[in-house]
Amino acid sequence: MIRLTKLSLANRTVALLLSLLAIGLGVYATTALKQELIPSIDVPRGNVVAVYQGASPDVVEAQVSKPIESAVKAVDGVTSVTSTSSSGISQVSVQWDYGIAADDMATKLRSAIESISGGLPANVDPTVITGGTDDIPVAVLALSSDEDLNTLSQQVTDTVTPELKSIPGVRDVTVSGKEVHEIVITYKQSKLTEYGVDPTTIPQFFAANSSAIPSGTMRTDTSNVDVQTGTTFSTTDEIANLRLQGTDGPVRLGDLATVKEQPVATTSISRVDGRESLTIAITKTPDANTVTVAHGIADKLPELERTLGNNAKFVTVFDQAPYIEQSVHDLTVEGGIGLAMAVLVILLFLRSIRPTLIMAISIPLSLLIALIGLWLGGYTLNILTLAALTVAIGRVVDDSIVVIENIKRHQSYGEFGTKSITGAVREVAGAVTSSTLTTVAVFLPIGLVGGQAGEIFRPFAVAAVVALLASLVVSLTVVPVFASWFMRPTAKQVSKLAAEHESGAKDSWLQKGYLPVLNWTLAHRWLTLLMALLVFAGTVALSRG
Repeated sequence: MIRLTKLSLANRTVALLLSLLAIGLGVYATTALKQELIPSIDVPRGNVVAVYQGASPDVVEAQVSKPIESAVKAVDGVTSVTSTSSSGISQVSVQWDYGIAADDMATKLRSAIESISGGLPANVDPTVITGGTDDIPVAVLALSSDEDLNTLSQQVTDTVTPELKSIPGVRDVTVSGKEVHEIVITYKQSKLTEYGVDPTTIPQFFAANSSAIPSGTMRTDTSNVDVQTGTTFSTTDEIANLRLQGTDGPVRLGDLATVKEQPVATTSISRVDGRESLTIAITKTPDANTVTVAHGIADKLPELERTLGNNAKFVTVFDQAPYIEQSVHDLTVEGGIGLAMAVLVILLFLRSIRPTLIMAISIPLSLLIALIGLWLGGYTLNILTLAALTVAIGRVVDDSIVVIENIKRHQSYGEFGTKSITGAVREVAGAVTSSTLTTVAVFLPIGLVGGQAGEIFRPFAVAAVVALLASLVVSLTVVPVFASWFMRPTAKQVSKLAAEHESGAKDSWLQKGYLPVLNWTLAHRWLTLLMALLVFAGTVALSRG
């Protein structure tokens, strides 16, 4: 490792430029890192849900569950497949290896199911459901208005949802509490018999008479108009006027059945301050910054309220951004306090401004390099990575303080210049390297753990390991270069050191206080070991209590 020191001292300008580059890139990485509450985790499991109305559990299992199981088992990466069959519903649970993106696996599962679609009942359409932490809504809003719920639901569909989806980083907008209507057709059995109409053929007439097929675009002088062939039903009267084929000729559906529009049974209710409202959940894309998306949503709401009118009001029920920003702020403040206390303690023991300033530069430099590592690794700034950087503040200073203190010790003997710095670093390089690698060996296995625990704590381990390795490199390269520039002695210091050297006074106040304790322990070795064992036994007893 001493070669790094010699190389940096021989190329001081290059070392300085690399340090400035690391600082600049680190500052950029700090702003470019996505901010999240917890690391993004793809849960390696999903479900394939299929509805087979009217079928018994045995029929669902034989005709739906088993074919789907066989298809998804053949997908590369799938490790476990289980199924549950109940009346009218098949649910197949799929697990796969960690490291495979949920979206990629969902695509593979859909392809596998499509390959057996011919072997499934005609009216069965399986749905693949996967998810992860990115499916947690960035924000949940409640919207109330003086309009009735049916009109407000239509406004949300036509205006609010498209506007929110246009925000960069928004993946999906889900609305609950909407008043949904359905068309209910109640057949009159006597009329069906009288006109000779088979009710099983009626769905075919709906499909044949309500198809709108895109037919191209017609260009005009001012705009382009989309053209479609066919039409869809928009009112109950149009459905009632549908002509069916009876034994004696065409007959209106309205003569055979009652056609009416009615609300679907309510499954969720949303209220704000006692007023009926709609709940809007917004999720982000995996590569989007949670805080940026949340701020974009908040900035859009006043404009949407003005567009909707009628005393429309959005209320934020849940928002991830304040939690993330508060976590970043708290950990930043704690880290800043830790940095300030570390510099203060260094100043107290070294009793010199210039070595302390060198230390003050080396600590944030190591942390900025760690942030570069997180950015290049595609990790985010969350409570775990921030916690790792906060913990690292107390450890990254160790390497540099050992190096700078030994350089200062050599200078106290009247040794100055590049040769003195190289000799001082050589004496402690082995100890500094071994202690750093030992600490790295503690954090590194955390990042190598498999399963969900590894997915959660890997960013923590990466941040800590990169910060520690950066502190080692900084202590052996940047610190000696800065020491060679800023720790040159003045004429007064040289004369003082010469006088102390002649008088033989080399021990500092710390050495004078510590040496008697060291001599006593060496003279009473067995007693010292016994005291250490007693402390250890007491600690074990307290931990069990």
